[in-house]
Amino acid sequence: MTTISVFSYLAATHTLHVAEYPRINYGVEVEGTDRFLAGDGPLVAAILAAFGHETTLFSNPVGSDPDGASIRKRLEGWGVRHRPTRAGVKQTRVNTVVADRAGNRTWFSGLAGIVNELSGIDLRQFTGTPAAYLDCYQVLGDTPQPVLEAALSTGQDVVVNLGGGPVPSWLPGTVAGRQLGVLQTNADEHDPADSARLIRELSGPDVAGLVVVTAGRAGATALTATGEVLTAAAVPVQVAQVQGAGAVFSATLMHARLADTNPARALTLACVGGSLWCSRRPHGKLPTFDEVSALARASG
Repeated sequence: MTTISVFSYLAATHTLHVAEYPRINYGVEVEGTDRFLAGDGPLVAAILAAFGHETTLFSNPVGSDPDGASIRKRLEGWGVRHRPTRAGVKQTRVNTVVADRAGNRTWFSGLAGIVNELSGIDLRQFTGTPAAYLDCYQVLGDTPQPVLEAALSTGQDVVVNLGGGPVPSWLPGTVAGRQLGVLQTNADEHDPADSARLIRELSGPDVAGLVVVTAGRAGATALTATGEVLTAAAVPVQVAQVQGAGAVFSATLMHARLADTNPARALTLACVGGSLWCSRRPHGKLPTFDEVSALARASG
């Protein structure tokens, strides 16, 4: 299996489960709560580890508080090595998510100032692997730029996730004639035209061999380097939760690509992986690739 470096931010996630969202200035009863972690990168690293790869997460540090202790224990249990920057922090960052029974979720981000905590990634260790995944969310500013530059300079096969945000102004110049393996983002599943629009926008800079747009229960669309448009459907499942589905999609796509699976099949398996994740609560055993393959066969 492959050794993989992952760059992302690290925060605790507190999720509130409600029947439906209230109107503005009104309230609603909380039916239950969950605690997990964010961003996508930590779960990408965990799923790839469950698939048999060696993964290292490069991120900001967490605090010595209960949230930080819980995150460190979870990463250790998942078999993910953690290489935080040396920024001094007293308290772990927290994102709050509200999720309803229909599978919608809204989040409130506690990442103000995260750019300073992400500065100082050890690029020598990050570039010592053949493949890499980077979260390039808008909130992270230009902190992914030197990491991406180093990864491309050393020939790593790189997956970049924009997380629904715009293409960073520095991205085309950083790629500069080279190509990412995958450029990924997510669209509004309730707007059928959104995926097509994003595919056009992301393919314009010509920076990736494969451009991928996920759309939750609407599946995913991709554009290959040869101009072929691919689509894959999500698998209908009894939804237990939706948080982290995009990360599991990314990890499954990376695993399939590393196994030289053709792009159409890799996209299908990635959708199956995301669907499988949504059928489970996030605190149990991580899914294996054998389970993803079994669900793909069962769903035709």
